[in-house]
Amino acid sequence: MFPILLQTSNFILYSYPLLMGLAWGVGYQIFLAHIEEEQRSRAQILFWGSFISAWLGAKIFFIITSGSSLSPEFLQSSSFWMGGGFVFYGGFLAGALFYLLFYLKFRFSTQWIKWTVVSICFAHAIGRIGCLLAGCCYGKVTEAWWGIHLHGQYRHPTQILEALSLIILGFILIRIKHIPLVLASYLAGYGLIRFMIEILRGDLLRGSWAWGLTPSQWVSILLIFSGVSIKIADRLLSAKTK
Repeated sequence: MFPILLQTSNFILYSYPLLMGLAWGVGYQIFLAHIEEEQRSRAQILFWGSFISAWLGAKIFFIITSGSSLSPEFLQSSSFWMGGGFVFYGGFLAGALFYLLFYLKFRFSTQWIKWTVVSICFAHAIGRIGCLLAGCCYGKVTEAWWGIHLHGQYRHPTQILEALSLIILGFILIRIKHIPLVLASYLAGYGLIRFMIEILRGDLLRGSWAWGLTPSQWVSILLIFSGVSIKIADRLLSAKTK
């Protein structure tokens, strides 16, 4: 773990906020690079609206799933709101809601959707490296060859596995031309990735819900179902128009 990358008498550089900022910056550049010049002002509004929504959603979902383990003092501190304590799915759902409302209002090119999910994949991968450095989202204890030493024991490298899976998924999405298939592949693909990663996760802060599944696994099931549904609906529509 390297939660602190640099420390002097007057300055501390924390790895997690740095990687989070880098993740959003990379995602922003990937997305904006594929937007028409005349549409970039609107695209920037979409980005920053999604950013703020995702930030709040990630924090709120963290509070909901953490339950009584959080103290009021921690929730009121600047270190919580400006530092750690994010749940990706909370940010994803809140950001997606803003994105959908923005689309219904302005009806931008569907190509934006492709590069949004591609940028999410690569940005999310960078964010997971931040989790590794900070020592959060760690795996269960293991004796497997790939174990990494965290919190005094060798554990499944869940952060690395998820980061690599997201990079692979991102490159797959780049090669797909049909926008509904891009969206369906991301939802089902990441849903499956996250469901499997959760099996290896060892941090039990967020606990489990019904039938022993974690909150993230339930959201993963929702994403897989959504992705499959989009794929089926698109195929039926294509068959009907032939």
